[in-house]
Amino acid sequence: MILDLREFVDFPAGKQLAIDPGQIKPLRDDVKKITRVLLDLTIQKSGDEYYCQGKLSGTAILECWRCLEAYPAELTEKADFIICSADRLTSRDKDVIDDEDYVYFRGDDRRVDLSVIVNQAFLLSLPMKPLCSEGCRGLCPRCGVNLNTGQCDCRKKEPDARWQGLKDLFNQ
Repeated sequence: MILDLREFVDFPAGKQLAIDPGQIKPLRDDVKKITRVLLDLTIQKSGDEYYCQGKLSGTAILECWRCLEAYPAELTEKADFIICSADRLTSRDKDVIDDEDYVYFRGDDRRVDLSVIVNQAFLLSLPMKPLCSEGCRGLCPRCGVNLNTGQCDCRKKEPDARWQGLKDLFNQ
């Protein structure tokens, strides 16, 4: 995922990068397959720094946490970062706490690897608990039948008779 800044003459500049899904490391077991990843960048230059505002979009096959079925999910995430020369780093700059993400190039090369930025943005775009739908009914806890596709024959457990006195407590 190399971005070559030498190809830009005028700024602001735009660039769309189609990224090979095999280069993304999902880092989670519920990501079954990544099928498409695009990074749309707007690049602005100020001095020796390039300010990049990006939007990562892609499609992945995720596993639902309730029913364990695979489903396609559209993912989007912002990817904002600054590109500058590694020579610009001084001991003073290392001590400064900054919440911006930096990507560095060496000398006058002006080519940068965006794989770390793309991997971070992809990981942030994943839902915490992927669900195939909000109304997913999940699996039967007794027999494991997917309750979205059918009913199970498990008997419903009768409530403990000792708790019947509390049943109408809130109805009073």
